[in-house]
Amino acid sequence: MNITADRCQMDQKTQTSICTGNVVVVQGSMKITGDKLVTKEDANGAQYGQGWGSPSRFKTKLDNSPDWLEAEGLRFDYNGATGILKIMDKAWVRRGKDLVIGDVIIYDMNTELYQAESAKGGRVNITINPKKKAASAVQ
Repeated sequence: MNITADRCQMDQKTQTSICTGNVVVVQGSMKITGDKLVTKEDANGAQYGQGWGSPSRFKTKLDNSPDWLEAEGLRFDYNGATGILKIMDKAWVRRGKDLVIGDVIIYDMNTELYQAESAKGGRVNITINPKKKAASAVQ
C-alpha cells in the first residue's frame, strides 16, 4: 500500500495510520482519494479504511470481471476482511455502465450485492444497462 498526503501519522504498534490533506492511496488496482483517511491492519493482514472528503473516491478493478468498481461519497468505510464497502452521504457506485445512487450504499465485493438506502423519505436511483451478448463464432 502506498499513501501520499499532506500529513500522516503512523502507529506501528497498532498498525493504524491517520492521513489528512490530499490523501491518495494506491494498492494494486485500488485507488482511494479524499481529505482524510484512517487505515488499520489486523493481525491476519486484513485492511480496513475509513475516509472523508469533498468527495471521497474509491476505484478498483473487480476480480474475474472486465469491470471497474467506482464509488464516491462524502464518507466511506471499507472492511477488507469481509469485502464490504459502505459509501455514505451523496453516494453513488458505478460498476461498468450500471449506476446506484443513494444516501447510503453498501456493496459486497465478494457476492456483488448492492444495498441502497435514502434518508428522510427520499428515494434511491438504480440504472442497469443490458450486457452485450458475445458475438457468435462464424461457422
